[in-house]
Amino acid sequence: MNTAALTKHDIYNKLAGLSAKDLASIADFVDFMRYQKKIKPQKVLKLQGILKGHDIDFSDLERFKAGFRMSSLCL
Repeated sequence: MNTAALTKHDIYNKLAGLSAKDLASIADFVDFMRYQKKIKPQKVLKLQGILKGHDIDFSDLERFKAGFRMSSLCL
């Protein structure tokens, strides 16, 4: 693992147990730092767009999503 990944993991572990208010303050601080350094948000990749033109059956994906929604309702 590289140094940046280890630092991110360490920060993630330190966030455990903080209140929602504290986490919101930290998120605001990170947003401020990103603004100062002019770091743009990362773009989200859409895998279905990457796979366009390939013969892939996504019918199981819908069934998986339906099962996931049902299991979250049971919690």
